[in-house]
This record gives sequence, C-alpha cells and structure tokens, in this order.
Amino acid sequence: MTTQIDNQSLKADEMQLEDAVALVQQLERYEQAVKLMKEKLKAYVELNGPVTANGKVWDYFYSSSWEFQPDRLKVLAGMIAVDGLNPFEYLSLSSSALKKLNYPDEMLSQYGNKKQGSKSFRSVKAENYQIK
Repeated sequence: MTTQIDNQSLKADEMQLEDAVALVQQLERYEQAVKLMKEKLKAYVELNGPVTANGKVWDYFYSSSWEFQPDRLKVLAGMIAVDGLNPFEYLSLSSSALKKLNYPDEMLSQYGNKKQGSKSFRSVKAENYQIK
C-alpha cells in the first residue's frame, strides 16, 4: 500500500481497498487546498480586480434569471400564443415544481417521458448513503 498515490501507481485493476482509501484522503486534501486557494484569489480580486492567467480571466461574473408570478406567467403564455408560437415549447415544469405536485411517475408517464438523471461521481456523507 502507498500513502501517496501518483499517476504511475494508479491502475484501477491493481488497486486494493487501502489504496482507494488513500486516494480518497489525497483527493480530500487537494479539494481543501483548492478551496483555500480560491478563497485567497477571491480576496485578491475583490481588492485589486480581475486576474488573467493561462488564457482565463478570474473575476466575479453575474448571472441572471427570471421569476414570474403564476398569473403573469399565464399572461406571458398567452402573448407567446398570440405570436403564433406554442408556449409549451418555451415553458416547462421544473423538477421542483413536479415534486410539489407529488404526482406518481406512472401518472406523469402518460404525458411525458422521464429523463434519466446524469450520473455524477461525488462523495456523500456515509450516514446518508443508500446502497443501490
């Protein structure tokens, strides 16, 4: 077993559980180091402005989104229809809205297709983990 995993020793078919645990520990150290570095860079950018390096600009960027009250969204849907367009090609139910409806998948499947969620590799707290 190695305590420091390097690219040459990283062969999945030869790894043991102890090696995987060491790899997790190393990843968590790296992630913490990256978090601390980003915090320092954010503080620098706040004081001095954007940093350009390696063809990238590090700065604060704003994003925006729209929120509509239900009655106003209904009016907007009507305007889209008046323009000769199908409002439902532009408006859709979010996953959180569907959860609030609490309709079973069997019922929803009569009206649409369930998209398979993306598979993500990440950690979760062990007490929250459910074996598939």
